[in-house]
Amino acid sequence: MLLLSMLGRRLGLVIAVAGVAGAALWVAVGPLAALALGLVVGLATFVAVPVIVARGWWRLAGGVIGAAAFLAALAVVVRVRYGSGEPYPDRSTTPVVPDAALEIAVSLDYPPGNVAIADDGRVFFCYHPFAQAHRFTPATVFELVGGAPRPFPDAAFQARYQGVFGMTVDRQRRLWFIEPAGLDHERTRLLAFDLGSSNQVFEYWFPPGAARFAQDLRVAPDGKTVYLADTGLFRFTAPGLIVLDVGAQTYRTVLTDSPTTMPQDWVIHTPFGPHKLAFGLITFAVGIDGIALSADGAWLYYGAMSHGRLFKVPTAVLADGALAPGGIERAIVAVGDKPLSDGIAMDRDGNVLVTDIEHGGIARLDTTGKLTTLVKSPRVIWADGVVVAPDGAIVFTDSAIPAYVDQLARPPSQAKLAAGRPYHIFRFRAPQRSASP
Repeated sequence: MLLLSMLGRRLGLVIAVAGVAGAALWVAVGPLAALALGLVVGLATFVAVPVIVARGWWRLAGGVIGAAAFLAALAVVVRVRYGSGEPYPDRSTTPVVPDAALEIAVSLDYPPGNVAIADDGRVFFCYHPFAQAHRFTPATVFELVGGAPRPFPDAAFQARYQGVFGMTVDRQRRLWFIEPAGLDHERTRLLAFDLGSSNQVFEYWFPPGAARFAQDLRVAPDGKTVYLADTGLFRFTAPGLIVLDVGAQTYRTVLTDSPTTMPQDWVIHTPFGPHKLAFGLITFAVGIDGIALSADGAWLYYGAMSHGRLFKVPTAVLADGALAPGGIERAIVAVGDKPLSDGIAMDRDGNVLVTDIEHGGIARLDTTGKLTTLVKSPRVIWADGVVVAPDGAIVFTDSAIPAYVDQLARPPSQAKLAAGRPYHIFRFRAPQRSASP
């Protein structure tokens, strides 16, 4: 009788806790995940009876079976909530530029991440932080001088970087970097260098927890505002667009709950197969990533990596701190369909260049919404950052992310990185096509 009373109390507690958790989970992630939680509780309850009543090896066996059942059901919950997705339709067209015309601008020992070009043609780039090349080489941020990488601003500064993701050159001839905190650092840092002197002229540390996954950035023509895309962490944290006042060193984050910045339910396919983590439990689904400004700074273009459309929003709306979130949302304009993408850039005619991460290429989206593949190549694993040079050449990096990011997203070994060498920054020229008015 005493045993039954103890058993009843324990099962009653389990059912009560499960009821509260199930209701909360139903609201947070929907009925499927709540159903999976019910499966967890059911299995745990089923195993709990022999574990509580039994003795000796039977109790140990019951505990092991219960733990296994719990982990299996938990995997179902994670898979349902974070691992879904369908193949994305192939939006590519016949390339305008043949693969043979795609030139290698520079070959590297480690994967490049982003690239920026000043108005005088100076080229800057960094190694991709996912590779964590700083473990094997003293420099990770460079200027391309005479066709060879040279540490920027110098070798001594390299130890002060914490992992440069995005970079851009503004009209004040400042080179900007964003170093997101991610999961490895406490705070995200934004910094800028004067290209005339190579001196650091700006630094801003975001508060802990803010802008943790900021990866791309652009600067307004007057140099007074910086726009940053925070991708969020897959579907675990919300993406958003950050608007930072350079002079006041204040910022706000907008569009955190906008369907235009969030990842859709697509699975990225690469030469290595579906791009998933945790042995298929987590889809590599990324929110707002690539951003670009129109030449006059009046429009900010943006696209989520795992989203089928490109959007633009007036920067005047973003500058209005008194405007409610709904007002910003109503000002958003859909530009057109795009491939699953990483970086984007404006060309000299006002068209948007979009990386195509599934097909190793670059597409062009004009203001009528027409999408044209400019180039694609089996040599390119993951088209990452893209920029237009002063002479009109299009330059982009191949960060080759799927080649070395494993299922547990662990830092790749030196041998793993060496197996993918050489890594490349590419360049090509596309026939000019004016944007429609």
